[in-house]
Amino acid sequence: MAATAIASKVGGLSSLTKGVTGSSKLLAVAAFNKASSANIHSKTSGNLEPRLKPWDYKKYGFDYVHSLFDGTTKRFTDNSKLLVVEGPPALGKTEFAKALADELDMKFVPGFTMEDFYINSYGYDLRELDYKIQHDRVKSFDEKKFAQNPTGQDGGLDRMLFNLHMCRYMQHVDLLAHIFNTGEGVVTERSPHSDWVYFDAAYQQGWIDRSTKSHYYRMRDLTIDQVLRPNLIIYLDAPVDVVQSKIRERSKTTHPWEANSPVWENTEYLENLYGNLMKKQYLKLAAESSMVLQYDWSEGGDTEVVVEDIERLNMDYHDKYDKQQKDWRLLTEDGFASKRNLYTHKGDLLSQWMDPFWNADKLIWSSAEGLELEKIKMVLPGNEYRAGFNTILGDPEPFFNFKFGIGREKWYQDAPYHVENAHGDPQMFHEDKLRKSRKAAGMADWWKV
Repeated sequence: MAATAIASKVGGLSSLTKGVTGSSKLLAVAAFNKASSANIHSKTSGNLEPRLKPWDYKKYGFDYVHSLFDGTTKRFTDNSKLLVVEGPPALGKTEFAKALADELDMKFVPGFTMEDFYINSYGYDLRELDYKIQHDRVKSFDEKKFAQNPTGQDGGLDRMLFNLHMCRYMQHVDLLAHIFNTGEGVVTERSPHSDWVYFDAAYQQGWIDRSTKSHYYRMRDLTIDQVLRPNLIIYLDAPVDVVQSKIRERSKTTHPWEANSPVWENTEYLENLYGNLMKKQYLKLAAESSMVLQYDWSEGGDTEVVVEDIERLNMDYHDKYDKQQKDWRLLTEDGFASKRNLYTHKGDLLSQWMDPFWNADKLIWSSAEGLELEKIKMVLPGNEYRAGFNTILGDPEPFFNFKFGIGREKWYQDAPYHVENAHGDPQMFHEDKLRKSRKAAGMADWWKV
């Protein structure tokens, strides 16, 4: 395998033996009695530390009162880290990330896609209601449509990229909440910190509007500093011609929508996106704060080799003025508890996206479009009420299902977009009755009225 690892802080490897004195140990404030360690460990190494029982943050949340008796850093081990896998499509990043998470005893979380956006927790797909929509801009736009026509639906890509960024940001918040409440590390794909390269690449191709790009950067400047950057970025690379060859190959089986794609056959776009913006700009900048490992994955690779490279990295001990891993040096128990509270409740972070800026033309609906979209979202089964309270889908009656924490637990299963369920007119009421009768009759597509 021609896989050569490049550590972003090669000089930092010499500090692996550095003691605790004069340094801040990342995510291990409560571990000062242990022998100094700065490595992520694998199952094969036999050095995995046992984790304490996780805090049930989805049920109880985490407030100041909880911090008085449930410390944050006591659950952290050397593997309480956030690892992000980046790279071009069709290289097997998902399979690699799963194998890596398993070997490092971490949780694997797939990268957010429009599939996650449109399909709610009950399994109903908002895209299947496109036939009811009159305004073309309101219809769904996902990665499949992007591959076939990147300029379709008068700003479809503008809205897709911005929705993906918001949802990937909030997913990142959930991953941080998981690490801070359980001590379990996470391996995922893509990061909101790298989204700007996709906006820039699309804009340079003329696929998105200037106002969309400006709005994205304005919102990014307001929000991105609230979420910690990854501890480690693993970039799986391959020449553009190899990537295109693999895309053509999978278009014959699992991804037919990518066949003869004006996006993936666009060599200029791919070279700019991955060769210039991603590798020469984003990774170079990201390497100041996150460890970066880069591999040629043209013919796949050996996960064990990557694991060995990771185990050699100095992940925790850095000078207090060093930018490397700076986001994670919260120093005090109160510092960790404050971030844990922020990520667990996430309401303040979610409200950031209720921005007062109205200059992104492609992201804004007309009155008729907005009203139609709100009605369509509401009639999708499982969207009328919060997850867990839709009795037509078999959820128990709320009056007989009241228990502490159920509302908070179900919040994590809610649709990633806002649903305004106050709309109603005679036509909607009539269709609602039809859906109920069709469901009672056992019709498979009872909800498609």
